Amino acid sequence: MDIPRELIIGSDTITYRPKWFIPSHYSAQYAGLVGFMSIGAGYDFGRRYKPTLYYGLLSHNFGGSSVTVHTISLKNSWDLFKPGMLGNLTPRAGFSINWGHTNNTFHRLPPHYPDKYYFQNKVHLVPFWGGEYKISLNGNGLLKKMGIYAEMSTLDAYVLEMIRTKYVTPFKIWNLSMGVTLYLN
Repeated sequence: MDIPRELIIGSDTITYRPKWFIPSHYSAQYAGLVGFMSIGAGYDFGRRYKPTLYYGLLSHNFGGSSVTVHTISLKNSWDLFKPGMLGNLTPRAGFSINWGHTNNTFHRLPPHYPDKYYFQNKVHLVPFWGGEYKISLNGNGLLKKMGIYAEMSTLDAYVLEMIRTKYVTPFKIWNLSMGVTLYLN
């Protein structure tokens, strides 16, 4: 984090943080209901909350899908323990809000579908849990640490179907993702 600086204009003192808008970390993720691959940039607020904005892509050439899906995701994650309590391993949990765009996503059901027959598929709440292993990078360069993480996530629609039907079981709704995070100085 940047050290706050003071600027004195006349008799007024203004405290500001230079370059506050530059993300504190960048991530690349494989799977995790955000696309075949996704990239993101985020911030560290306090010691435990880390929001990250991701863009994910799934297509015929990039994941083998018959449709192209673009996903924007705001991933809200919280470290479950104080930093360093378990050494380099940090358990975390949270939820993402995903917005998907493709030729067959919809926010409201088209009128020809029966009421409550389908769950809308444009915006999803995605709870997740997992952990990250951080590696310090000894150097005076741009990078401070690198993290390797794995998470289990599910969609709100999957949880709803698990509750409504006997066919969908708790073991069928989870998705594994893996990723790398680069933390900046």
